Amino acid sequence: MEKETKKVEEKRKIKVDLSKFKYLKVIGISVVVLAMFVLLLVTTILVLRVSPELRNILLGNDNVAEERVSPNITVTPEENVIINVVKESSDSVVSIAVSQVSLQRGGGVVDSVSKIGTGFIVDPNGIIITNQHVVSETTASYIVITEDGKQHTVAEIMRDDSNDIAVLKIDAKDLKALELGDSDNLLVGQTVIAIGTPLGEYAGSVTTGVISGLSRSVRTSSGWFGSTTKVYEDVIQTDAAVNPGNSGGPLISTEGKVIGVNFATSSGADNISFALPINIVKQRLNEYRTYGKFIKPYLGISYQMISEYEALYYRDIVAGALVISTDSQGPAVKAGIERGDIITKINGESVRGAFASLIQSFKVGEQVEIELWNAGKTRTVKVTLEEAN
Repeated sequence: MEKETKKVEEKRKIKVDLSKFKYLKVIGISVVVLAMFVLLLVTTILVLRVSPELRNILLGNDNVAEERVSPNITVTPEENVIINVVKESSDSVVSIAVSQVSLQRGGGVVDSVSKIGTGFIVDPNGIIITNQHVVSETTASYIVITEDGKQHTVAEIMRDDSNDIAVLKIDAKDLKALELGDSDNLLVGQTVIAIGTPLGEYAGSVTTGVISGLSRSVRTSSGWFGSTTKVYEDVIQTDAAVNPGNSGGPLISTEGKVIGVNFATSSGADNISFALPINIVKQRLNEYRTYGKFIKPYLGISYQMISEYEALYYRDIVAGALVISTDSQGPAVKAGIERGDIITKINGESVRGAFASLIQSFKVGEQVEIELWNAGKTRTVKVTLEEAN
């Protein structure tokens, strides 16, 4: 009996000891879990303090007033849009340079490269858009300098003098091309971004502004006896700064698409610059890709537009396109159009400001009916449009 009693007591002691062990185990696990929770909480607080972006994601706050891009820089959502567009576009903007051989005292013959304008890549296989006036010298040697500093000799140039557009071809592949937008769907007041090489020095410079006006007419040069010889019609006006050297660079929307080609700035006035609508460029680009050249209808005149308002200030003058000069071998002369004539209608459509665009809407070889006014008399001639050289 005593032996059995001792065995029972020993079993009880073992059970008591096991109960204590289980109790201590539960306490230990609880302590470990609590410590892990505290560590996780502290870590989360530290991460949230250091990373506002993560805090906003965790809290589901999409309408953030500010974004901290570094410990010392804060940008607004509006600024961040521009920053992102610039980051995505800068690699596609190039400098246009001219290579010149000259003599220098103490140096002999020197081949120097001078940046004169801007361009932008529209095809990964080396097709670049710029202004015609940037590469107007047909005997010069032009070079394209990409964002990484590499120099590429221009192998081919197609020029459209009437629209101040040039397509350059370089021997390069896998370039980053910009996406072209739609210049027919723009609103005054939209934010725009210009990237270029102002003064031929500061490659990759960025300016911003808004679209100040649409369908503007710009006169940029004078010919014989001060007569205007070059008029750009339906162009975009912007207050984004465009300086010498910016010519040929892209005017970009906040979507990151090119909506214009910067080509001119005003003299004697601030915050007035102009860009060619990208849809005109797209037409020339498609012709180049299809035919290897531009297919442009040619009338063979230089002209000055006269608005209805301007016509009121002159005697015996009507609104239309005043013929300033003619190409002696051009289709206009062959049809009997003379200097001093005012073109008032083409195929019955009144000429009111976009004369060049109206001519470009026809095809090479197409015959058009032109109504002329001169010294109070009206006459009509038929002209067969030829292909511009």
